[in-house]
Amino acid sequence: MRSFVDLGLFLSAIAVGIGTFLPVVGGVRATEIPLAALRDGFDGDDLNTLAGTDLPLYLSLAIPLAAAAILLLLAALFDSIPLAWAGAILGAAVVAVSALRIHQAFGAYVRDNHSTVLTNQNGFVLLVSGTVVALLCSLISVRRPAARFEA
Repeated sequence: MRSFVDLGLFLSAIAVGIGTFLPVVGGVRATEIPLAALRDGFDGDDLNTLAGTDLPLYLSLAIPLAAAAILLLLAALFDSIPLAWAGAILGAAVVAVSALRIHQAFGAYVRDNHSTVLTNQNGFVLLVSGTVVALLCSLISVRRPAARFEA
């Protein structure tokens, strides 16, 4: 791959890794959101019910996001297109499904209280921007493969 693609993948890995531990919406971190809620949906009408009580880290939404960040980092370090695609697709899928589930359960609440709910969402911004950059870098690497020299 090209060096700017590797740099883009490295920066997206850092963005996804940092965004994993910052608040996603309404001050709730991905480490506080149960992973099973992506499959089952969320209960309640208030964003306070979004966070699980005494949730261990291995059952939280942070695990697939951290895995995506690790895959992107390995893709940047070892110049691997399949790892780049795997990390980009995993990150994009987790971010898209979590945003869809949050919108399904709390869409009206977020619309009514957008001035306070959407003020502290640095994690979501980093997750979305990191996955978009990773997808773009993966597309560039497919479009322009590295030159191979033969002796």
